Amino acid sequence: MPVHSPGPPRKPWRQVLFTVLVALLAFIVGLSVFNGVLMPRLIHREGEVRVPDLSNLTLEQAQKALQSTGLPLSRAGERFDVGVPRGRIVQQDPAAGTPVRGRRRVSVTVSLGEEFSSVPALFGETRRGAELLLEQSGLRAGGITRAPSDAVGEGLVVATDPPAESVLPRGATVALLVSSGLGDEVFVMPDLVGREISRARRQLEAQGFRVLSPPAGPSTGPIVAQDPPAGVRLTRDMSITLQTAGRVVR
Repeated sequence: MPVHSPGPPRKPWRQVLFTVLVALLAFIVGLSVFNGVLMPRLIHREGEVRVPDLSNLTLEQAQKALQSTGLPLSRAGERFDVGVPRGRIVQQDPAAGTPVRGRRRVSVTVSLGEEFSSVPALFGETRRGAELLLEQSGLRAGGITRAPSDAVGEGLVVATDPPAESVLPRGATVALLVSSGLGDEVFVMPDLVGREISRARRQLEAQGFRVLSPPAGPSTGPIVAQDPPAGVRLTRDMSITLQTAGRVVR
């Protein structure tokens, strides 16, 4: 009686189904990657362009530079920039050299040039107050000079250099002249010719001036000459010479 050898063992149907599902899943994932990543790059690469450099161009020049790429231009805003002349492009988005597709809009910021400020009126301000006002105007306090002044009190601003309302580049310095208080008191020499010398001498001495006369000099009579002459500015440390009847009275 013939003996039959057993055939190869059959795979369980669950194992077969699992293998089919794994293969199907791998196919779906591969197809997704191909369609989502590889195909767009292959299909659209021909329509990709690089954004040209638009820096330091006018808007008209930038539009001409973008004509060959088909990219539209839009003005995003303005800003002050000391390094870029007024009316020129100072910034762009996307940046120069960026690869883009389709009609990607290129936004640019236009320079307003260097920013200027006007020197504020600081007469009568304290030093600290003047520094704050200059800072608010975009300027800085420079050198401080002190000098006597009868216009404002001690410690207050007398004048600025440049003067108020001068237009300066933003960040420039402004020198301050600050009062150190009243200086020596200044008077104007009156016209004393023809006046009685004794009365004139008493009035001058009452105001603190030095009027000296020799012991034998006349104490009365009209004044015929004076030194300093009328109109001259003088201080109390100056001497006054008066002459009467041919004699000099100091």
